Amino acid sequence: MALPDETRGAVRMSAPPPISNDGTVLATRGLGVRARQHAILTDITIDFPPRSLTAIIGPSGCGKTTFVRTLNRMTETSPGLSVSGEVFYLGQNIYARGINPVLVRRRIGMVFQRPTVFPMSVFENVAFGLRLEHEPADVVEEEVQRSLERSGLWEEVKNRLDKPALSLSGGQQQRLCIARALAVRPRVLLLDEATSSLDPASTQRVEATLEELSHEITIILVTHNVAQAARASDRTAYFYQGRLIEVGPTEELFERPKEKLTEEYITGRFG
Repeated sequence: MALPDETRGAVRMSAPPPISNDGTVLATRGLGVRARQHAILTDITIDFPPRSLTAIIGPSGCGKTTFVRTLNRMTETSPGLSVSGEVFYLGQNIYARGINPVLVRRRIGMVFQRPTVFPMSVFENVAFGLRLEHEPADVVEEEVQRSLERSGLWEEVKNRLDKPALSLSGGQQQRLCIARALAVRPRVLLLDEATSSLDPASTQRVEATLEELSHEITIILVTHNVAQAARASDRTAYFYQGRLIEVGPTEELFERPKEKLTEEYITGRFG
């Protein structure tokens, strides 16, 4: 069964619930995750609007990574986890029966903590998903260049597209992973601590890339770095012990937090 904006050879879904009338791209309702008898996430309800960059912050072990992995069904790759509640993409519950997780991950891409480049050329790394979709050669070439431009990497690699991706620096490899995710035209991009292993200069370039991309797509950035959330996002959500404590515009949340737990964390008085 197809996702709402998926039109290639699949039956269109039934009418979605009235959750995205305001233009919300991604949303959760009562989302929970358990590992056997242990609750990792409890009753998470949050909306992600289009063309925005939301930072997910909170102490280690609060469920940030598990949460972001539920948003494109990556939790299914971790044995022993059970998901309850709903995750809506353009109004359709991605956990509904008949939804193909491959299509979910095409529209909701993910970039991980460490660059995961393939042992092939720069060009073929970006083209990988397009090859799986059997796109024509001219489309592949066009989309590879476009994705490298959008990831801020084109000018640095345009003369070395046939070189091994592993020859790139760590920061370039991470932007290459972003380009690979963008090549299949996602509407949402998830990043799990995507700059934590990078030096400050590379981190700055990735953040600049994300700022540009946030004018086109919805970005959700898990970060342990409060300063990064403050400077890179327009919305911030604070998680604590598997619960969503507060979410709002970044400037408002950092300057006038509504919850004491949020204030303690962002001012460094936590714990």
